[in-house]
Amino acid sequence: MVKRGRKSAAELAAPKVNGLLKTERLKPPAHLTDAEISVWNEIVSDQPANAFTPTHAPLIEMYCRHVVNGRILADEILNFDRSWLASDEGLKRYDKLLGMAERESRAASSLATRMRITRQAVDQQTIARMNVNATKTKKPWELPETIDMEE
Repeated sequence: MVKRGRKSAAELAAPKVNGLLKTERLKPPAHLTDAEISVWNEIVSDQPANAFTPTHAPLIEMYCRHVVNGRILADEILNFDRSWLASDEGLKRYDKLLGMAERESRAASSLATRMRITRQAVDQQTIARMNVNATKTKKPWELPETIDMEE
């Protein structure tokens, strides 16, 4: 389908293949592990093809590492023998694993938020609807002043 009107600078600068805009998904770096590449492909394929540029690559790479490390730690926690909790050494190891898993989770969550790949609980349209539907109560400084002036 042909667009009517003038073409924007972005449209003129974009490479075209057979009249269509050429959009390639960002490829994972060669030095990532297979597990990290799998996470990379999940992230990149979940977003529009032009959502990520090469400047996003380091953030996506760090996110993939944190996700994979978090999964490894989650496996260790699941396979932790509960009988080991009876000893102080076992309890320390379990606490250490939980702390490490939490750090990986926080780091991945922070990166996902920064890259805007998470689904936010409240979006801008919801906020706008809430503002429109909110009851309009007058602020104390907006109330009319009543002055009793008895002379």
